[in-house]
Amino acid sequence: MRPIDQFLHSVQDSFAENRATNWARVGLYVLALVVISVAMSAWIRRRRHRRALAEQIQAVLSRAELSNDDFADLTRIAAAGEVPVLEVMTRLAPFEHATATWLADEAPAIRPAPNSRFERVRRLRRALGFSPLSAHLWLLSTRELAAGDSVSTNGVHGNVVEVSEASFAFEWPVTAAFAEGATVNITIERPDDARYLARVQVLQSEEMPAVVTASGARVPGRRVFLSHDEKPERQQDREFIRVRVSAPIKIQVIDAPAPSGDARVAAPTRMGPVTLLSGTMGDVSAGGLSLTLPALLARPVVRGSHVLCWFMLDEHATFEALAAVVVDARAVAIPRSQNLRLAFTALPETDRDRLAAAVARHQRTAPVSASGRS
Repeated sequence: MRPIDQFLHSVQDSFAENRATNWARVGLYVLALVVISVAMSAWIRRRRHRRALAEQIQAVLSRAELSNDDFADLTRIAAAGEVPVLEVMTRLAPFEHATATWLADEAPAIRPAPNSRFERVRRLRRALGFSPLSAHLWLLSTRELAAGDSVSTNGVHGNVVEVSEASFAFEWPVTAAFAEGATVNITIERPDDARYLARVQVLQSEEMPAVVTASGARVPGRRVFLSHDEKPERQQDREFIRVRVSAPIKIQVIDAPAPSGDARVAAPTRMGPVTLLSGTMGDVSAGGLSLTLPALLARPVVRGSHVLCWFMLDEHATFEALAAVVVDARAVAIPRSQNLRLAFTALPETDRDRLAAAVARHQRTAPVSASGRS
């Protein structure tokens, strides 16, 4: 090869090497810029997320009028439950789960000490809007109970009178005795939701003397304090067949909720022996019934009252003293009367089966009502 050709080739190779080196360097620059851009974008997104989260938390704290100490408690509760603090502040299920975990090491108490964990959680529950619980929401814990809620066990009925994060209490007839330390099953009736079975421990039992208030006399009873059940069993009844029927019915009011606004009455009013109230059934199922009472009562029946029912659907279906709770009570102007809707409580399985069979017979025969319509 001629010297001139060698020179030209060496120059050409040099330019080719320079071009390759420049492109590689450009590629490295571009790659570095992409990495920096991605990192900066991620940092900006995290910063914006933290800022938005902080703003949401601050909005909840301001709305609920919570202090820095309250937020510190919420942070500890969230850490105990291993859930984000904002979820504890805005969602009921995470709140119940996390607070139950945070309170697990605390011994049940009849009445918690001021500023104890129990009292601080109760304050947070109210401030965050988790109390009182809506009638249509599922019961996640007996800590969500409220005064006046209906409870029963072994056919004995009572109503909740006190609730704290440490325990709850309800009143029973004086004849119903419970041994302290015993574990008992109780049924909680939520007419707009479902029936719940809770397993609780008896912490204390107190005698309640008879008292006379502006709304009437209350017979002696017992106030029983129980531990909480964090997972009460929801017992949703099957869909019962309901049929229209016109038949005589008699009810007796056992007790009734205290009038709202009467601070002197801390518990439902216990009714003494009274005359049976006569009415007419409008429909019936194995889960409950409706009836009409004449508006001649000195004291109308109110929602939440516990009653006993006597009625006969046919010659094979006579029912006596079936326990029920009034889930709806409405006055009717013309003709003057009162319509009640009842839900059976603690109904023995044999009576429920007999009632379901009688309802099925009436459905097949389509009985005619007093007005001549089926």
